[in-house]
Amino acid sequence: MATDDEPREEQDGHADGRRLGDPERGARDLTGRSPKARAWRTFLETSAIVNDRMEKRLHASTGLRLTDYNVLLLLAESEDHSLRMGDLAERMVFSPSRLSYQAKALQRRGLIDRTPDPADRRGMTASLTQEGRRVFREASQVHGGHIRQLFHGALDEEEALELQRLCWKIQTRAADGD
Repeated sequence: MATDDEPREEQDGHADGRRLGDPERGARDLTGRSPKARAWRTFLETSAIVNDRMEKRLHASTGLRLTDYNVLLLLAESEDHSLRMGDLAERMVFSPSRLSYQAKALQRRGLIDRTPDPADRRGMTASLTQEGRRVFREASQVHGGHIRQLFHGALDEEEALELQRLCWKIQTRAADGD
């Protein structure tokens, strides 16, 4: 039986027995060896890998970045296809300046409009344009296929529900920590 200081053999993953989240044999793992520390590292690395693959596929297929797509998604799901910029920034987990930059780029492409908020002239509202709706519809078909390829095939229904439950639990804990 391996101790906490010895590398453990894994049954699946790489041909040499290690998983993606495991350090190379002989390399130091400075993130810790507890199950929670290793879960954190695996979660972080898996998120980065999936985001990278999704970003590359979406951009190659549609010219959109994931952040572009997510702005369009949030606007498409909102009432009247519009959101106050502050609300959009909060839901994107973006700083207002980062969202402003993102929104200007989408506006230049004709995908969204930004107008003074009718309820509060100090704020701005982002709205999907007709072109933005068309681009979003096309991109959502492509992006949905990528999700099915990379994510759905890796989980059965029970695992998907458990992953969702765990993510909600982590999100709640993170929100409570603010």
